[in-house]
Amino acid sequence: MSTDPAGTPGPPLVIVSTESGLARSVAEQVSKRLDNRAEQPVDVVVSSPAELTDVEVRRRTRRNSRVVWIRPDDHGAQQEHAADLAVLSTAANAIVEFDRSGPNGVESAADDIAAMLGDNGDLSTPAYVERQMVFGDGRHTDIVVGHGAAQRLKDFIPDRCRRVAVVSQSGIDVELDCGVEQRTFEVPQGETAKRLDVVGDLTSQFAQWGMTRADIVVAVGGGVVTDLGGFVAATYHRGIPVIHVATTLLGQIDAAIGGKCGVNLPEGKNLVGAFWQPLAVLCEIDALDTLPTREFTSGMGELAKYHFLGGGHLDRLPLTPRVARSAAIKADVVTGDEREGGRRAVLNYGHTLAHALETAGDYELRHGEAVGIGLIYAAELAQRLGRIDAERVAEHRRVVRGYGLSTEIPDGYDLDLLVELFARDKKALDGITFVLDGPNGVEVVAVDDRSLLRETLDAVV
Repeated sequence: MSTDPAGTPGPPLVIVSTESGLARSVAEQVSKRLDNRAEQPVDVVVSSPAELTDVEVRRRTRRNSRVVWIRPDDHGAQQEHAADLAVLSTAANAIVEFDRSGPNGVESAADDIAAMLGDNGDLSTPAYVERQMVFGDGRHTDIVVGHGAAQRLKDFIPDRCRRVAVVSQSGIDVELDCGVEQRTFEVPQGETAKRLDVVGDLTSQFAQWGMTRADIVVAVGGGVVTDLGGFVAATYHRGIPVIHVATTLLGQIDAAIGGKCGVNLPEGKNLVGAFWQPLAVLCEIDALDTLPTREFTSGMGELAKYHFLGGGHLDRLPLTPRVARSAAIKADVVTGDEREGGRRAVLNYGHTLAHALETAGDYELRHGEAVGIGLIYAAELAQRLGRIDAERVAEHRRVVRGYGLSTEIPDGYDLDLLVELFARDKKALDGITFVLDGPNGVEVVAVDDRSLLRETLDAVV
């Protein structure tokens, strides 16, 4: 049994875990099971997150091996292991979670892996997962999720297009071939790029270049870029087409899908915006390999909400199907309520506190980090309103912590100010509203008791 994933000949089975002893124990049991088969023996390799930290090694291992992440179900709070979780999430072809407290925990994990391999020893997943959002008036958005999804860009450029404005930020390393004349327009880093003056600068540059209504914007980056690029496309010449190439986890599972775009004001987040559906959303999974740990973990905060919107055990899926499943949930909600007149508001689960934290803290918290805390606050509030029980609150904490996120408001926030900011939220049409879990699932609920809102904040500090 080798310990060098890069040096093992053939397509080895790589067993990896944050706990090296656990990985080795499971690998030994898997080897015994595979050795008893009549098929060609499989070389079982033990690895660790540290061995896969280098992006090129990780990609080579993922391409040439079958990587299985072993995770006990009592993994608990993982914030201190956020970097390892990001590596394992992007490396794994499969995830096996098992009950360590059971009498045969390691053996059951080995049984699961042997069963997953099947007769052909294959753990491969499709190169792409594709779906199409179709609206009632015939408009549609194509969604492509997978390694190399950005290479599909030319498939979605309209025939009459002659110029493509690529809106992006420095440091985003994704090569694009639009098939026509293209020019890159870089915008500032961070949430502060979402400003009206940046919109003005971009549209002026578009006009000077000679862009017409037949041309197109391609927004390449995370949620900031797709929000900004979408809004610029929605307003230039009263609307030109846009395609999003999402390169962050947050962008792929949320921001790039659904057509909501906009910019911030000093008074609050996303207060100026539009609904402008993209022609396509290309979720480039390869780009996630190079995301900084904090950026990747922030995306996990947004992904955590989909556990409670019908996603089930998303944390047991490899990354491509996990992103695809989250995108499908959002797409289904959006096509039924494009302009957030009803059900679409459930996609803001965890966002009321999150947006208040972002505004009050001048965006020191990343969006997904704030959403993770917001999910816990929403669960605590729902319990106090008698909508869910303590076990359901604990499930929220397990999911958020398991993704390497904090469940507490950082020091330094004025809790009374947060309650005041709740009233500025976009959902606050008639008093303060929250998206809360309950017996009928997640739904919008009006909460008029400000003392209760303030009291509940104490549960997340």
